[in-house]
Amino acid sequence: MALLHIALQEGFTGEPVAIAVDGQEIYRKDQVRTRTQIGHADSVETTHDAGPARIEIRARGTSSTLTPTIAGDLYLAVSISADGRIDHRASSQPFRYM
Repeated sequence: MALLHIALQEGFTGEPVAIAVDGQEIYRKDQVRTRTQIGHADSVETTHDAGPARIEIRARGTSSTLTPTIAGDLYLAVSISADGRIDHRASSQPFRYM
């Protein structure tokens, strides 16, 4: 089993956020807000077998579905852009917050 870490980073302004992995909700919170000093709002971790995953993120009345292939620990950074899109980037290393 690999670690799947999802970090909610920039652009969250107090809205509800829900995250599901392979159809199972793993995160739901009503007031997600970015701490602008460090660019981090919240995070959630779970484990996942190697292979394809389906990650659905819902926030601010929109949703985004990611379909990464899990081969080892995966760290996903999720942000909301100024125009309301849900953006993400993946890393094999943990994110650092100062």
